[in-house]
Amino acid sequence: MTPLKWSTSHAVWVTEIDDEHKEIFEAVGELQSLLTGSARLPQIRKMLGRLTTAAADHFAHEERLMHASRYPGLRWHKRQHDAARRKAEEFAAAIEAGDKEAGLAMVEYLTGWLRDHTRVADRMMGAHLRNQARCVGKLTFRAGTKPANACSWVDSTGNRFDPLATATRL
Repeated sequence: MTPLKWSTSHAVWVTEIDDEHKEIFEAVGELQSLLTGSARLPQIRKMLGRLTTAAADHFAHEERLMHASRYPGLRWHKRQHDAARRKAEEFAAAIEAGDKEAGLAMVEYLTGWLRDHTRVADRMMGAHLRNQARCVGKLTFRAGTKPANACSWVDSTGNRFDPLATATRL
């Protein structure tokens, strides 16, 4: 199996999303190295924890961004995240029980899923976020760490701005 490495072919051109993708790709690669090497179960579990945490945080972040920007493909995109979450949880349970083969199967699944997901679904989302930023001018998007309503567009003075309310007035 070819090791998973992030490259610009996976870029969505939204820096914070690309940085999170790089972290996930790196964690998958490190998990693969541990599984194909002579690593013991505690090391594998630790890397699995790092990977699952990074993926969960990233999915939640993307979903907040899509919700706050009223991305029309949110449900479709979230269903993809949910399917990957469920599959990863199944693999993680088997890995926790000491099944290295399940770990290798997880790496293979995530390698294909990440390549496809970043190149299609995430690029579509990234284009939406970039286009919305262009449409509303010099605004900043703040993605909070709390529920979806923690995200907002703000102008240079820090005042909240609703780009859709402005678009409907034009």
